[in-house]
Amino acid sequence: LLSKHYNDDTHSVDDHAPGSKSGTESKRQVYGWDGFMNHSCDANAYFPLLYRTPTEMCYQAIALRDINVGDEVTCDYALFDYQCNGHEIEVCACGSTKCRGKILGFQGLPLQTKVELLCMVEEEIKDKFLQEENVVVYQSYLPQGIGLVTSSEDGSHLVATRRFDIGQPLFINSAQLIPMEDLTSKKFVLDVDGKYILLDKEHHFIYRDEYAEMLGFDSFMDHSCSPSTEQEYITKNEYVVRAKKVILPGDKITCDYGSLENSVAKQKNLGTSSFVCKCGESNCRGALVC
Repeated sequence: LLSKHYNDDTHSVDDHAPGSKSGTESKRQVYGWDGFMNHSCDANAYFPLLYRTPTEMCYQAIALRDINVGDEVTCDYALFDYQCNGHEIEVCACGSTKCRGKILGFQGLPLQTKVELLCMVEEEIKDKFLQEENVVVYQSYLPQGIGLVTSSEDGSHLVATRRFDIGQPLFINSAQLIPMEDLTSKKFVLDVDGKYILLDKEHHFIYRDEYAEMLGFDSFMDHSCSPSTEQEYITKNEYVVRAKKVILPGDKITCDYGSLENSVAKQKNLGTSSFVCKCGESNCRGALVC
């Protein structure tokens, strides 16, 4: 078994595939009893690596949801192989409603799925993905009193987790200034407190004359024609957000996308996208360009 340099064995995998750190064809990863864990495209556990030596990998198993007595424990094979190198699953039989149909390794996943799984993949696979697909990851941390809610229907938006009174600052934030040439050649991912989100270049950036602003967690503040906040720039890339009305815990935090000028840098919002507003306010302007 250990002398094999290919992946036609079910219960072990090579340790020299793209994204691996060993760099030698003389090693295979042999998992013992754990080699019998089946794949699911909606796995109920994941397996972060604790440490790695030249002869050993140590990892732990963490439940992603409740696992009852008698339930099969499953993992997502795409988290362990950047390329399958001979042990692809051409017809997946996991039976999940989220089944991808086939397993070709992490490299074969859609971009959105790759980003959603980044928090669970091994570091060498993550590094290989970022390099191969020219992805830039920015870290952002939610301020105290601000939460991020994500759903498949409504996407991501900011909510208050405490009360804010009129005129009270919610947060001060610093924008990353992205050169225009980078926007055409790179993909951008935001790491918000460990949750990876693929940024939409049309909707998640504020475009200025010579650059675009990437606002971190604040990229997900929704628009309202009667917003609960207003922003004021204090430097070229730093601004403060204050409450325009009382904001209670659980309230969605909103701003007016039509009022995003940077008065310090004397830069207007160029207005690169349009949408039909559904804020529901009595003064709703309908169609917006922002």
